[in-house]
Amino acid sequence: MKYIGNKLRLLPFIDKVVKEENLPPKGTFCDIFTGTTNVAQFYKKRGYKLITSDIMNYSYVFQYAYIKNDEYPKFEELIRSKKIKSNRQIITTKYDALAFVISYLNTLSGKKGFIFKHYAPGGQYKRQFFSNENAQKIDAVRNEIETWKVAKLINESEYYILLSSLIDAADFVANMSGTYGAYLKIWRSMALKPFTMLVPQLIESNITHEINNRDSNKLIKEIECDILYIDPPYNTRQYAANFHILETLACWDNPKVNGKTGLRPYDSQKSLYSQKTTCNKAFSELIKNADTGYILMSYNNEGIIPDEFIRETLSKRGKVKVYRQTYRRFRTERNHEKRQYKVPDDRVTEQIYFVKI
Repeated sequence: MKYIGNKLRLLPFIDKVVKEENLPPKGTFCDIFTGTTNVAQFYKKRGYKLITSDIMNYSYVFQYAYIKNDEYPKFEELIRSKKIKSNRQIITTKYDALAFVISYLNTLSGKKGFIFKHYAPGGQYKRQFFSNENAQKIDAVRNEIETWKVAKLINESEYYILLSSLIDAADFVANMSGTYGAYLKIWRSMALKPFTMLVPQLIESNITHEINNRDSNKLIKEIECDILYIDPPYNTRQYAANFHILETLACWDNPKVNGKTGLRPYDSQKSLYSQKTTCNKAFSELIKNADTGYILMSYNNEGIIPDEFIRETLSKRGKVKVYRQTYRRFRTERNHEKRQYKVPDDRVTEQIYFVKI
């Protein structure tokens, strides 16, 4: 998934720090800015109890599917209802029911709906985020999933698992270069491929995990954990604005959208960490209220919270160590020359601040 701050490629670096600092191999791991849940998924596989949170609803979809959910869904009510034609003989393993339902959704005919109207060139507003065919397919699938939920043919876990697959599939064929802050005027090759849902690789577990859709600074006052992993937004680009279409797919709330990109209202989801006037105070309060044994904070060298302030704040809880790794920056537009960066070359440094409380 194309996502600012996605830590998938940095997981080996994060885990290297965990191992070098001899952090407990079991216990409670809190990922309080979890985003697409890649870090949380990694440590769920390691056997930790997870506490996750994010203010975005699309993140909650991934949290439910990959963190709270601990088994492959059976879709018993849906299959029993005969709303979809099924051959029970083909459902012989724990993976088959999910694969069967996703295969059915992939065969649905497209229907003109909210996504087509607002985000396809053939729609009312001529925006070019999705091809006409893909927009109609997304509408059809999203409506079908919602219909099943309302009719109680699928449970919450099944609902969010299907939504996670839909959001991933929609993002894959979106005609943008990194965020939904703009669509491309020329069709990228991936955007012309057919919308196709894939079977998610779920993580089975016998541990009860906690997921949240809350402000991190409020949640931190109510939880305790062995390891606190912090990965706050590092620049002034609000996630709610940059991933607004994914938020609509998650909520399916028929929002009143406006502007060139069809932006949904997002005032209630603005992050204090993406505003220069509020980020320092928010970070300071988060660290002060953390009830944990260890703190790991990911932040790159172009972040708006100054390195000196991060060190000073963390040092109030314990001795600070900093690990660094360079990597290619996240690019979101083709014409890079107009974009101003703190570091002029194409590489940035990811920093992991470590504190033992």
